[in-house]
Amino acid sequence: MSETETIARNLSGELARHRKTQAALAKELGVSEQNISKRLQGEGSFTTEQLEKTAAMLGMSLYQLMLKLLQPIDGINQIKP
Repeated sequence: MSETETIARNLSGELARHRKTQAALAKELGVSEQNISKRLQGEGSFTTEQLEKTAAMLGMSLYQLMLKLLQPIDGINQIKP
């Protein structure tokens, strides 16, 4: 699995854990739901600015989010601020 696919898969999981929808993320980032759907399927990547906004939406820092997103899906642990 590529890094982009790992990030996409883990971000989908983080959205679910925080009870956030793709529609909410699309609105936060100012893009279409279709755009978010494709990115969460590993087609294309998120910019640093988009990941910063996503982290804020999830109530964490970009650093905390990236730690979660870059781990293999079965290796994610709870990160306490």
